[in-house]
Amino acid sequence: MSETQKLKEAQLLISMNNVEKATPLLWNLYSSNNPNIKLNAILSLLAVLDYVAETEKILRIIEEGIKIAISVGKNDVVTFLLGRKSFFLESVLGFLIYRQKNLVLSANVFKWINFATVKEKREFEAIAAKRQQIEKEIKEIENNILGMAEASPDHYFRGHVFMAVGEIYGSRYLNDKLDLMIGGKLRSKIGNIYFIRRWNLDNLLLYRNSDRRKIVRHKKNCILFFRRAISDFEAGGNEADMAHACYNLAVKLKMMFHFRDAKKYLEQAERLARNNDEGRLLSQILSFRSELKDKNKNVRNYVEEFGLDLP
Repeated sequence: MSETQKLKEAQLLISMNNVEKATPLLWNLYSSNNPNIKLNAILSLLAVLDYVAETEKILRIIEEGIKIAISVGKNDVVTFLLGRKSFFLESVLGFLIYRQKNLVLSANVFKWINFATVKEKREFEAIAAKRQQIEKEIKEIENNILGMAEASPDHYFRGHVFMAVGEIYGSRYLNDKLDLMIGGKLRSKIGNIYFIRRWNLDNLLLYRNSDRRKIVRHKKNCILFFRRAISDFEAGGNEADMAHACYNLAVKLKMMFHFRDAKKYLEQAERLARNNDEGRLLSQILSFRSELKDKNKNVRNYVEEFGLDLP
């Protein structure tokens, strides 16, 4: 079987939601000497790898994909990969923020305590420097790809860029919710009660006014850019991509406790996915529906999963 046939088989398996069989095929094609085959394998791998557990691996293959796309003159793919890179860099920022919070945990509860050791102080400062570097890179990428999208008449291209920027703001919203949180032990406990978070009252309790406005701005931008993506896909007649954008917006709205709006976009995503035979997306939609009914009562515990709660 040729590499082209293997790639088509892997992509068919993905569309049928058979990720287990598709993934080893794609890793095999990732080693190809044909730049177009390797690039397509990378793009397909981005659809099947675990966004949380395999962040570093994803960033590595994105960098390779960008180099290949530049060499073969696929500027639209370069832009797409830059958008994905920004999203995963935001994920890296999230873990760095969490580590910083742990390093000053005692100081947040007992104001007379600073760092427990000099080593922890140095680690905190090193993380701060790394965060600044990553945040600068993300902002540069965001400005670059947005500028290209605004100047382009291509609805398909614009839609994918706007969706990528929406993803960035969604991650930024979560990161700042963690980073800008204030208060001692009691305030934090109250702020994390489910019904306090359910009605977004934690924003009033755990954040300063200026920080609260910043978080709300990130949320609004996230929703705005996803809606712009949906509008562009609709204008270009790209219903399959529109289905993906609606689904991703529904996921973000659930994360923000906007369950009614999330349900509306999920129903739109399902209708479009059925009309366009998007088997894998339809499977994700049906699975997400039960999560949406749960209303964030039992979310995935990344802290426990990655051992981040250990001292």
